[in-house]
Amino acid sequence: GFYIARAEFREPVFEAYFFHLNRGRSIFLRTLHGETILIDGGQNSEVIRELSKVLPFYKRRIDTVIVTSALAKNSGGLIEVLERYEVKRVIEPALLGTSTAFAAFEKVLEKKGLQPEKMKKGDTYDIDGVKFTVLFPDPGFKYNKTSVPELVLKVEYGSNTLVFLGDVSKTVQKSFLNDLDRAYLIEYAHGATKSRVSADLVSKLDPKVI
Repeated sequence: GFYIARAEFREPVFEAYFFHLNRGRSIFLRTLHGETILIDGGQNSEVIRELSKVLPFYKRRIDTVIVTSALAKNSGGLIEVLERYEVKRVIEPALLGTSTAFAAFEKVLEKKGLQPEKMKKGDTYDIDGVKFTVLFPDPGFKYNKTSVPELVLKVEYGSNTLVFLGDVSKTVQKSFLNDLDRAYLIEYAHGATKSRVSADLVSKLDPKVI
């Protein structure tokens, strides 16, 4: 008999990949020492195709999965991720809406014995030297149809700051304006157009990449 062995060699850098999906949003981060973080999974299983491009075929583990809202376009693809990969940790907003996709996601979490950690504004956590600060949801915020609970993250590594806005409205963006300073990158799920991103936020953060 025989076996095939493959070693993974990669530069020791912090990596961020913004997956191109037909439906929904998904971001993959890898830390200096190889910790893997998946933020959202799009609406369906096409996220698996994108993961196969950044993970070796033999690596079937994702250290942390972060779901930012209950919407299908964020949580739907994570069902397949949980079925195919070993996931160590799951993070979700302390305040959540509902959807059929998210209910299915929670059922798989239960089946896998995973208890999600609930995060809200002001919470922080560290993953291999990468600091995550939750900017939203805010329990004191007055929600409506256009401003729904969603996880907004500030991610800091070294001197670089990335702000993941997701799909939040300008009203929500203004609610955490004072919690931010300059940033290298601002991400908005469906294109950072003037109608979607607060001009005050862009002016204050002065990002190099949007």
